[in-house]
Amino acid sequence: MLYTWFKSLKNKAGEACCDSGDGHHAEAEWDMAKGGYRVLLMHPHRPTEPGQWFDVPYSVVIDQPNLSGIAMVWWAPSYDSRDGSMTPMWRCFIPGPGG
Repeated sequence: MLYTWFKSLKNKAGEACCDSGDGHHAEAEWDMAKGGYRVLLMHPHRPTEPGQWFDVPYSVVIDQPNLSGIAMVWWAPSYDSRDGSMTPMWRCFIPGPGG
C-alpha cells in the first residue's frame, strides 16, 4: 500500500515525485518569517561539509497527509561551473507529521 501511495504523489504542476527509492528523508522546518519550509541538503560531492538550508518552493510542496510519517524531499543537484556551488532542482517535498 505504501509503495502505491509513493507512486501516486505529484507536485502542484502534476509532475510525479517517483517512488520511495528516489526520495530522501529530510531535516525540515517551517520558516515563520517566510511562511514556507526550509530543508537541509548535503552537497553530494562534498559529504564532509556541513549541509546548507534551502527554501522549498511552494510549487513542490505536497498538501496531503504523509503516510510515511517522515519528511521527504525529491531533488537533484545543479552545480555552478565556476565555483562548484550547488543549488537544488526541486521535484517534490512532503512535510513530516505536524508539518
